[in-house]
Amino acid sequence: MSQVVATQIRVGMVINVDGDLYRVTKTQHVTPGKGVACMQTKLKNIFNGKNLEKRFRSADRVERVSVVGATMQYLYNDPTGFYFMDMQTFDQICLDPDFVGDKKWYLVNEQEYTVLMVDTTPVDIELPTSVEFTVTMAPPEIRKATASSSLRPVEVANGLTVQAPTFIKEGDRIRVNPETGEYIDRVK
Repeated sequence: MSQVVATQIRVGMVINVDGDLYRVTKTQHVTPGKGVACMQTKLKNIFNGKNLEKRFRSADRVERVSVVGATMQYLYNDPTGFYFMDMQTFDQICLDPDFVGDKKWYLVNEQEYTVLMVDTTPVDIELPTSVEFTVTMAPPEIRKATASSSLRPVEVANGLTVQAPTFIKEGDRIRVNPETGEYIDRVK
């Protein structure tokens, strides 16, 4: 673990604050007219998901935690958790449903993901920039309803509901942004 000056804190970094691990979600360097410049941060606890806003003086030193990415294949899930297999050692790990959270909607069986680890403890799952789904349910298109593009809810194979354009119908493959849950485009 290394020490960094507070002004070097960046979004996505994992830091140790008062013995707990936090992922930095937002940073802002504040230089008031009077007083000392500081780094205003928003942090999310890796283990319990609680948010914390913390202000560091520019000269403060913060403990940066080393995070290593392991390529893992998503196997399946059951009520106890989500199972991944390390592609190098073939060891399996089970991640708690609370840890996975809303990312569960974007996990596809047998697809590889990068699971970020601190020592041997998983701290996050990196999702791809887009995920492809097959539309299983779409309401019928209403012809000449409007001249502008409008969105309507469609359901994809895993049960996720996505707002998609009216021309999307059952059986189409669509791409969804896992960060926002928004429709990107139709797969040809």
